[in-house]
Amino acid sequence: MILNTYRGQVVWLVGASSGIGAALAKVLSQRGARLALSGRRVEALQDLCASLGPDRHRVFPLDVSDPAATQTVAHSIKTTMGSMDRVIFMAAGYDPMRLSALDIPLTHQIVTTNLMGAFYLIQAALPFLRESHGQIALCGSVAGYMGLPEGQPYSATKAAIINLAESLHAEEGHHCDVKLISPGFVRTPLTDKNNFSMPMIIEPDQAALAIADGLLSKRFEIHFPKRFTFFLKFLRALPYALSLKITSRMKG
Repeated sequence: MILNTYRGQVVWLVGASSGIGAALAKVLSQRGARLALSGRRVEALQDLCASLGPDRHRVFPLDVSDPAATQTVAHSIKTTMGSMDRVIFMAAGYDPMRLSALDIPLTHQIVTTNLMGAFYLIQAALPFLRESHGQIALCGSVAGYMGLPEGQPYSATKAAIINLAESLHAEEGHHCDVKLISPGFVRTPLTDKNNFSMPMIIEPDQAALAIADGLLSKRFEIHFPKRFTFFLKFLRALPYALSLKITSRMKG
């Protein structure tokens, strides 16, 4: 597999119906990829596919929290489109809440989609990616760098995604290219739920360009915007005596 181009490659994009996923689909289509578009919002996926050119792309509806359905869709993509060169996991649920006021059913739903969905996708796609020496990219978040107020349960799942991507690279890096995507704040339906100021927030098309370029690079982690992500990386590197004092002051 040639990793420095998208032209003619089959890219399975999970979480393509809105936000960064939809914006990324447009960029990858412009760069010549053949897209397998997955997500729960079928009508939105069909509209996206029609706008990009349905002759080259296909819609494969999927709730990634369903392991059997994820297996079925993976096999359908391989059979229908002939190969599987890249898999990008962008699916996510988000609702900010404090630990003292957890909505347990909603927490379970977010954890199942964000984390178990990634496990299900890896299990389904890995045999095909090994065959093609392809690429798998998991979308974490800078919210996973460290625990912040009102970040749960989303932040915990993203911290787990970071760990999962690192383990996947350690185990499978010689078979396929593994990438971790770590966005900062991006203006999407998910971040619209926030009632606080989001520093250095960017638009989905900016995020999509950063991801599309980063997937062709040799770097393991694609993080952006750099001024914001480097600050959080620095904060994470501080001793707990300092970093926890700073984060405790962030409470509303």
